[in-house]
Amino acid sequence: MTARKRPSARRSAGPSELDKKRGATLVPERRVVRVGDRDVPFLAGAVHYFRLERTEWRAALAEVAALGLPLVETYVPWAVHELAQGAFDFGPSQTPGGDPQKDLGAFLEIAKELGLFVVLRPGPHINSEMTWFGLPERVIHDRSCQARSPSGGPVVLGFPPRMFPVPSYASETFLAETNAWYAAFAEVVRPHVYPRGPVVLLQVDNEAAYYFRDAPYDQDYHPDAIALWHAYLRERHPTAADLGRAHDANYAEHTDCAPPKRFDLHDESDPATPPRALALHLEWAAFREHLIERAIVRMRDMLVSHGLGGVPTFHNLPLGELVAPMSLAKIEDTVGFVGLDYYHARREHRTIKRRTLYVAGTSRMPVSPELGVGAPPWFTPLAHEDSMYTAMVALAFGLRGFSLYMAVDRDRWYGAPIDSHGTPRIEAAAWKSLLRALETTRFHRLTRRVRVALVIPREYVRLARATHVYGPITPVTLEAVAGSPIEGASDHPLGFKGPIQVLWWKMLARFADALTRAGEPYVLVDSDASPERLAGIEAVITPAFELASPERWRALTTFAKEGGHVIFGPTMPSLDLTLSHRPFEVPRLGTRVLIDHDTDADAAIKTLLGHLSQSPRFSCPLPVEVCLHEDETGPRVLFVINPEKQAREACIALPYAVDTTDVMSGEHFSGDHELRMPMGPQSCRMLRVDRAARPDAAVMGDGAALGEAG
Repeated sequence: MTARKRPSARRSAGPSELDKKRGATLVPERRVVRVGDRDVPFLAGAVHYFRLERTEWRAALAEVAALGLPLVETYVPWAVHELAQGAFDFGPSQTPGGDPQKDLGAFLEIAKELGLFVVLRPGPHINSEMTWFGLPERVIHDRSCQARSPSGGPVVLGFPPRMFPVPSYASETFLAETNAWYAAFAEVVRPHVYPRGPVVLLQVDNEAAYYFRDAPYDQDYHPDAIALWHAYLRERHPTAADLGRAHDANYAEHTDCAPPKRFDLHDESDPATPPRALALHLEWAAFREHLIERAIVRMRDMLVSHGLGGVPTFHNLPLGELVAPMSLAKIEDTVGFVGLDYYHARREHRTIKRRTLYVAGTSRMPVSPELGVGAPPWFTPLAHEDSMYTAMVALAFGLRGFSLYMAVDRDRWYGAPIDSHGTPRIEAAAWKSLLRALETTRFHRLTRRVRVALVIPREYVRLARATHVYGPITPVTLEAVAGSPIEGASDHPLGFKGPIQVLWWKMLARFADALTRAGEPYVLVDSDASPERLAGIEAVITPAFELASPERWRALTTFAKEGGHVIFGPTMPSLDLTLSHRPFEVPRLGTRVLIDHDTDADAAIKTLLGHLSQSPRFSCPLPVEVCLHEDETGPRVLFVINPEKQAREACIALPYAVDTTDVMSGEHFSGDHELRMPMGPQSCRMLRVDRAARPDAAVMGDGAALGEAG
């Protein structure tokens, strides 16, 4: 992306002649939306037109542009625009006599005039601190739309400002209602799609985690979901006999297999023999992921059928994504990319790091569709320092873009960098500095080079979810609060040598800490992810117990045959997901390890690193962490992070001389063999590398004059 001058908020309106010949496309390898002949990184700010006075729209959007954000995003709430079933108000530009505050078309035109591109999020679920999450009241109270509990009753969400029964992702009635809403939405939006207008991205649904009622046996037992369950079983097990063998049961028909309603194997299992009935629970956990994926495909196809197929799509996952009943990698097979929402305080450094390493390792376009800035009145507020620390630490560990949620205050939200009248607060200056640095360094194109990946076994995630013991306190809630995907899992061994549903994460966590102590960058990769996500990775570390997915294991052995190093353990698998015995191939030159103590992991990592290719490294004694980002010319950006509550001096060992500038403070730091700088408590510096005396790299000047990468 070429550098832009921003003397004012107003930019050149309208596309060029070349732009008019092209639509917007997603280019994940460049981490951008390609808009005509421009690369636009995912840097956005949320402005909710329907919650601002119509007279404030232009001022709010102008200040978003002045921050340096190329994108503005907004929800488009179904409940706000629907007057009655089949009747909608989209403001005077679309609906004669309509409410000016609902004039989506006018909002899009103002964004276009100011040179902003637009991201639209039409739900159907939008949350947005709205009553009923933006769904029409008539829809949520329609019995045929409601998700069902194991007893057949509605599934009620206790969320401010009012409890309500949540819809079913399987309900054909709800999907038909959604289709009608999308049709009305598309009618308004089509004339504003790039290149005729500013719309360049669409989000399909929102945080599809069963409306935060995500416990394994909470829902969905809707009749349409039960029918889909039986169809799912037929696809995986062609005959009833095949299904019976998989579940160690007798079925005359697939419809004889009822979904489990609770996990009841703790007391029934033989201490020395894993229960074959466990296969049914693993299948139910996989089906609930499939149900979400299917719904998102249906919704995406609806948007396409209504003439919006030329607009790239994405989805966002909420906090607690590791144990949520959805697979980031599988959903990314249905939309352009999937990002993570971030709402964190500075004290949550480990969680920010872990979540970012997961999205950086698993998503093709690691961004945050919601980076919390401010808060709704019923949640603990996030200070400006919390949001800035979260953003910078996430960027340090591999995030390539974000949307400030919110960029502009509105009803039921406070603390954004711009108030509801379009006036910037003092905190806006810091965001402007950060965004300018991301643009001038072309940060979205840089690489944080990693050689090691920790592979998360999806089957063990499902097992942890299936054995959840806290009922109404859902797995997502516990992970979001405690920062661990095994927080609510049972520690019963279930006939295995140990509780796999807990031990898998403990092994990965020990290796993650060992890699951090060794100063070795790494990422977390979901086993559902495409093999391309391991491109450039030299070694993988993954848990292995008696039970394992044959598909995951084949991918592991293929990686080893292609020359990759594999660390696994503590055992070789012998059972597939139906708990049937089968042979598993030993990875070529793989190393099986038993990790009982931190020192075991340290020793294994030391041995592993001795086998990997060597390259110059920037290192610093813990607790300070450093993250280097490069392009083909060499180092471009160095992050230095102090997660502790005490101030300290960072002493960074250098492989060669560097000159750097702190992009936020303007301070200069240089060194030949080491770089020293003061670090405030819970702080992060982003240092632009102005010069690096690396033998095989070009001598670099001011970061603002960087050439186009790639």
